[in-house]
Amino acid sequence: MGELAGVLLRGIVVLVGNVLVVLDLPELFGGRRRAARQAALERGERVTIPCVLRDEELTAGRERRGRLEVGAGPVRWLPAGGEPVAFDPGELTMQAVDRQAVTFHAAGGRTELRLHPDEAPPVLRALAG
Repeated sequence: MGELAGVLLRGIVVLVGNVLVVLDLPELFGGRRRAARQAALERGERVTIPCVLRDEELTAGRERRGRLEVGAGPVRWLPAGGEPVAFDPGELTMQAVDRQAVTFHAAGGRTELRLHPDEAPPVLRALAG
């Protein structure tokens, strides 16, 4: 009887593990946050959008995680633990797209911006306007 209970318990653990992998929990919760940011933008509020930036001047040419603040007013780069800085890379060209990220390069390749594909349109609109 004890062996049967052990086998059933292991089977349940394996099943739950497989279900969690299929659910893609980070994407599920990230989608809610992206939807909340989109709704805030539609209300005219400023929002911060997570991204990875590589820029000769702002990040000394290294990739850094941070956020772009978009909405009314100029776009600002908010590095983790740093002060906000105006961000105006000029014209951006899309370089690569996958399910998790879209990558843009500015003229000359001096700036690289990577963010979630769902959040690219508001960032591009903010940079263009």
